[in-house]
Amino acid sequence: MTVTTDPTAGIPRSAWRRRLDQTRTPLTGSPVRVTPRLVLTMFPVLVRLGAHMLRARLFGRETVLFRPGRRAEPVMGVPIGGLGGGSITRGWRGHFTRWQLRPGFPEYRTVPVDQFSLWVRRDGQSPRALVLAPQPEPLPRSLAGWSWDLEPSKATYHALFPRAWTVYEDPLPEMTLVCRQISPVIPHNYVEASYPVGVFVWTVRNTGPTAADVSLMFSFQNGTGGPGDTHGGHTNHPTRAFAADGGDDIVGVELRHADRRRGRPAGPGAPGPLYEDPLSFAIAVRAGRGVEATRRTRLSLRGGGAADLWRDFAADGRLDDEGPDPRHPVPSAGGEAIGAAVAARVRIPPGETRELVFSLAWDMPLARFDSGTAWYRRYTRFYGREGLAAPLIARDAIVKHPAWEAAIEAWQKPVLDDPALPDWYKSTLFNETYYLVDGGTVWTAGLADPGPPPGGRAGGRPDRGFLPECVIGHFAYLESHEYLMYNTYDVHFSASFALASLWPRLELSLQRDFARSLNVEHPETVSFLHSGVRAPRKVKGVVPHDLGSPLEDPWRRLNAYNAQDVSRWKDLNAKFVLTVYRDYVLTGDRAFLAEVWEAVQAAVSYLYRFDRDGDGLIENEGFPDQTYDVWSASGPSAYSGGLWLACLSAAAAIASELGREDRVTEYQALLARAEGAYDKKLWNGEYYDYDASGSPHHDSVMADQLAGHWFARACGLRGVVPPDKARSALLKVYDLNVRGLAGGERGALNGVRPDGRPDRTCMQSAEVWTGTTFSLAAALLQEGLDEEAFATARGVYLSVYRDYPLWFQTPEAIDVDGVYRATGYMRPLAVWAMQWELERRRAARQGRGSGHAAAGSEVDLGQRAARPGRGRL
Repeated sequence: MTVTTDPTAGIPRSAWRRRLDQTRTPLTGSPVRVTPRLVLTMFPVLVRLGAHMLRARLFGRETVLFRPGRRAEPVMGVPIGGLGGGSITRGWRGHFTRWQLRPGFPEYRTVPVDQFSLWVRRDGQSPRALVLAPQPEPLPRSLAGWSWDLEPSKATYHALFPRAWTVYEDPLPEMTLVCRQISPVIPHNYVEASYPVGVFVWTVRNTGPTAADVSLMFSFQNGTGGPGDTHGGHTNHPTRAFAADGGDDIVGVELRHADRRRGRPAGPGAPGPLYEDPLSFAIAVRAGRGVEATRRTRLSLRGGGAADLWRDFAADGRLDDEGPDPRHPVPSAGGEAIGAAVAARVRIPPGETRELVFSLAWDMPLARFDSGTAWYRRYTRFYGREGLAAPLIARDAIVKHPAWEAAIEAWQKPVLDDPALPDWYKSTLFNETYYLVDGGTVWTAGLADPGPPPGGRAGGRPDRGFLPECVIGHFAYLESHEYLMYNTYDVHFSASFALASLWPRLELSLQRDFARSLNVEHPETVSFLHSGVRAPRKVKGVVPHDLGSPLEDPWRRLNAYNAQDVSRWKDLNAKFVLTVYRDYVLTGDRAFLAEVWEAVQAAVSYLYRFDRDGDGLIENEGFPDQTYDVWSASGPSAYSGGLWLACLSAAAAIASELGREDRVTEYQALLARAEGAYDKKLWNGEYYDYDASGSPHHDSVMADQLAGHWFARACGLRGVVPPDKARSALLKVYDLNVRGLAGGERGALNGVRPDGRPDRTCMQSAEVWTGTTFSLAAALLQEGLDEEAFATARGVYLSVYRDYPLWFQTPEAIDVDGVYRATGYMRPLAVWAMQWELERRRAARQGRGSGHAAAGSEVDLGQRAARPGRGRL
């Protein structure tokens, strides 16, 4: 295809940029490790944790704490793929570096052969070829003969999820190339947004005075670079499809992978059941319009196969397909990895530009967990369940990518064009959205294999049907790449603004799952790691901490978390009530509100039992009984108490919407009493004390002290503390917790003593939580403190994208000493809480009510619903 515009045109100015020779960051940081201080403060916990992990290893099992303390390497980039079908990350230096195909288990490894390579020949000159990425370390012997001569200083990566651009300036003389990476992550789209595919659009400009023959090759291994790639039995198949939009061919290779793995072992030395589920990849390129496409269907990476491929490509930019008869593919042998390659060659006159389009797709129709339970993935509704659709998905992506890109641009344009918003904020807003794709995400389309009985009880009776299948499916994403728990609710509370804003029907589905789970019981006892106390795994009336782990049976076996007794947590039920009302305000879905009303009442009733003295205000119990799960509070606390007040306010609003005036009166009366107690026991004249216990840290300044007030106002409610006190508290937090740490360039420290020193009561009090910092910034926006809000959030941006090597693996926390924890984390999606406030403000100025989109209906799957939300904004 001929392209006449500047190949670098269209790259947003606010995209995050990094030149390929920038291999170091100012600060390396370090993951959490066992230190003398940690041993001193948490010795019993560490002993119990060590014993727990040892028992799991004896049984051949992983633990919920999945490879904790992984060191972050500065290699990540924008992942490809849609929601829930798995994801593959192509790093910013051009290497494929992270794989999330097995649901919930991220694999960090570079597969060196997975590469794009360039070949150029000018009339009267010898051809030249090179790989379009720096040499990986270590370099396999089989690839030593490839030309890893790219000058990294001549290439720059630009990232604005779900797209990325790599600009190559003269990688070979007088050639400019731009690789544009696109995934169909389109908000309010419930079809294409699920497709497991990425497109690579190469714009190639001949800046020289003579014509040039140019070829690009995309090589790819059959697998993810793990041990299974050499188990044998994999096959490759040539493919060719007709592109109905223009009469061109789509030439490619299907790589069928024998994905064998074992499920959860039954006991020590007893191997788990062996599963072999369908998995295939497809690489493809568009031919026609002057583009010649060739391929190598089978490439052995054992022996000289890779060297032969390079010699073939370097000779004339074409690939000779000397493989076996495609009707009788030769399976890979044990110990042998195989791959394939496709190439596109075109002649480019001087000063002109051409476009070459490649795609990478995969089809792993089953999301199978270690329990043996398997669910069909969402995209199988549109491509079938056989596991052989990768070539069709790859073809459709090549044909449809212009429409996808137009939809992405329309979504991002209002933000990118807003001169009032700083570029770093625009970059952070979209790039942090990567986690909805790369968070071990699963989006279901029906139960395929029910596995063993889940072991749960619903309403006190054995019942496997408490999780009815719904048309939109079930949605789940991990708390972290290191913490293997799905839909961790205390964290989703902050992160949920992303899902609710972009795919509200998935948010409602998730909420319905939690509403149904409220009355589920798992009566078996668990020994909790922090206390050593045994208690039931799941208690009726309590919102679960999580909907399970990929290590077990998500949705049917709840509360994989085993650090604290969550049946006594003070924030889960309150957060559920608040998010239910927020989602109603967003969608106007009264049927949803009526459906979850019983769960709302039960959540309030259960939480009220923690009011020990009858003043209407709940009390903490002296152990970490909320999301700060190593930071104890006793008696009334700013965090838990504020969430309780907001919960009562939201519950009264829900009751009013449903015409339950009896409940409105009850909840409002309770709220009035609780507000008085909250102010009397916690307000100190400047801010709200951490708690009312009289402990040495009771008067610490907590960054998250107004979490309930913030969320209530985000729902359009009046807030739960007086406006002057809210402003005073937030300015105190900004002064001490934000500006007091590294000159304001790190975000908000969780706890600070009144004299400005970090609160070192525990590990978490001396950490900056990236997601909490964003929600604090949203609260500052509510008060009109815009300068302070953006300065607060900018600290996270500087830490993650400038100073530490943490981009596209944003952690939960970075402490005052530069130690980071839980890389690849859910809560930083709370940056969308800031955008929520900005959109509410814009809507109020324009007189448009809430300004947020409604959830829509199943009839109109691919389009954003037009029905306006209703609420009190």
